Amino acid sequence: MSAAVSSIPAPRTAALARRELERTDFEVPEAVLARDLLYACQGIDSKYLRYNDTASQHLGGYEVDAQVGVPYVDRQVLLVLSEIGWLFKHIQAHASSCSESGMAGSTIRQSFCSALQAEVAEFYRLMAVLQEQSMREAPKPGSLSSGQSAPGGYLTLRRLVVWLAEPLVRIRGLAGIADATAHLQGGELVNAVYALAQHGDALVQHFVSRVMEQMCQPLFQMVTEWVFNGRLSNAGNEFFVTSNGSTDDLWRTGYRLNEGMRPTFITQQMACTILRAGKSINFLRQCSSEGDWINGKQRSAMLAAAHTPSYRQLASWEHAISAAAAAIDKHLLSTVFTKYSFVKHCDALKRYLLLGQGDFIQTLMDLLGPDLGKKAQEMSEYQLNGSLDAAIRASNAQFDDADVLDRLRVKLAKPTSLETGWDVFILWYDMKEPLSSIITGQAMAGYLRLFRLLWTLKRVEHTLNRVWQVMSGMQRQLTIIRTLSSQYGLPCPGVENVWLELRHCHCLRNEMAHFCTDLQTYIMFEVLETAWDIFMRQLQAATDLDTVIAAHMQYLDTLLKKALLDDSVVDRPGSAAQNGLQGHLHRILRHMLNLMGPVARLNEAVATAAAELKGRADLIKHRQNLSQWGTTDQDKELTGVPQDMLNELHTLLHDSNQEFRRQQQDFVHLLATQAHVDLRYLIFRLDGSDI
Repeated sequence: MSAAVSSIPAPRTAALARRELERTDFEVPEAVLARDLLYACQGIDSKYLRYNDTASQHLGGYEVDAQVGVPYVDRQVLLVLSEIGWLFKHIQAHASSCSESGMAGSTIRQSFCSALQAEVAEFYRLMAVLQEQSMREAPKPGSLSSGQSAPGGYLTLRRLVVWLAEPLVRIRGLAGIADATAHLQGGELVNAVYALAQHGDALVQHFVSRVMEQMCQPLFQMVTEWVFNGRLSNAGNEFFVTSNGSTDDLWRTGYRLNEGMRPTFITQQMACTILRAGKSINFLRQCSSEGDWINGKQRSAMLAAAHTPSYRQLASWEHAISAAAAAIDKHLLSTVFTKYSFVKHCDALKRYLLLGQGDFIQTLMDLLGPDLGKKAQEMSEYQLNGSLDAAIRASNAQFDDADVLDRLRVKLAKPTSLETGWDVFILWYDMKEPLSSIITGQAMAGYLRLFRLLWTLKRVEHTLNRVWQVMSGMQRQLTIIRTLSSQYGLPCPGVENVWLELRHCHCLRNEMAHFCTDLQTYIMFEVLETAWDIFMRQLQAATDLDTVIAAHMQYLDTLLKKALLDDSVVDRPGSAAQNGLQGHLHRILRHMLNLMGPVARLNEAVATAAAELKGRADLIKHRQNLSQWGTTDQDKELTGVPQDMLNELHTLLHDSNQEFRRQQQDFVHLLATQAHVDLRYLIFRLDGSDI
């Protein structure tokens, strides 16, 4: 027997020992125990039921005095039903925690605590009814005659078991909600309670939904205030829209969605609509001092429609919010397109920074050409801006909008010791608010990369045109030399070989011009005009500012990719990557620019030979006018064009021609590896073997 007792676990042994010490006689009337139980259910100690912090393994609970005579069954009923009192105290502690904790500023938590208080008040009403019934005396045995029924309205412990069965379930559920949400606030608190509301028990679902309805009212008020007034009531950081406090880029970084605070019954799409609506109002208010985006009558109708009676009936609410957001988006787009002329400024970027205004660009290059050939440290922005104004007045750009021309100016990048004005020249367009939120500094950097490429192509074209002018002048000089040499019988050494080198220069220059023209045609028409047409169609179909921003980003990204600027590219022409399309293209363009060097040397030699021959012809004519021999044995032979220089230039031009063709073929082969289908046109045009 002792071995059997020793095998019983210690907690059970202690319980058995306490039970042996408890009295089980009928010392206390059942009506008194019922009244004490009602007090305990309200968290109040009574004569026979008292709260003990060490009960239930120090979790706390009510206990019946062991020295009081209470039958075992009644004692168990009291312990089971007194759990309501322990849970009641637990819920009251949570309900009063709002004003005492750091979450006092959370309106959603305050509403949650208010909902708990409402449930407690409902429980108090039940306790008042039961308290009144507990004052009625139960009939004594033998007091009823035969056939007489017992009067109702009195309480017994067994009747309390029936009365308190449902409140016990409700109080347990409320305590579970309070424990599960003890450290949550805002949208996290709403999501936690919403998850508990998805319960299979209709009773639990009903009372949790009552709590949910009340605590969601501040959330819906926040949404309404944000959507219709642009005000962010987020003192406790409980709303799913948050502000970073910065106004530098209000649209892109000023506000964002906090997914952790977004209630699950509000979809991601609806949350984005809500974010965009309030953000649009603040954007209008900051950038254009506009806040009244809709008239009062329509506003009142939308506000009335936005009122929702239940979080489970959101169809009308979502429709009202979507309608308000659509009205705000329409007003914002009208402001951006009409008041701030977004399309006009995009067109200005296309015509000036992307060199679409041909007469202006040509005039500007003619005016700036001599100055840009100087060292970069010698350049002056003030002087270059003067040339810019002159180019505007000398071209059709003078008829452009004054606001557009005021934003156009010349800037110089930070130069290095080896760079010239061509390398640091930048044609800049000043993009102001609110358009700078659409065309950001990063987008302007993309336009700058495109400008550098197109400006370099224009410089190459300008240089090749200058080479043609020099060679045309050289050809005239050679014709003069040939005429004078034949007329006066003066042989000019090396001149005939110059004709051969000049023909080689023309062939090389024509190949380079063909490459440059085809590349410019591809970028200006196949890339720029096509992308611009798509961009304009997207702007016409745009429904909100985010769509406009996305369309512009797609437009600029298409330009960069199809203009061969999507690989490892740096902004400065003098430091392009050695590998990739941009690196190869940069080397080809630099090679074209170097053609002017040997052509200028050859032209200088021809000009020297022509001057020498003309001087000798003038001397012969002077002697003949004096009736003397035109030539004498003392006359030195003409120097002409030195053969060693011709040999050097021949080698240089031959190597340059071979290098250009090799670089061109490498570039075409790299194009063939690209994923863009539109590059096939460029490959066909540049690959001479396919023509």
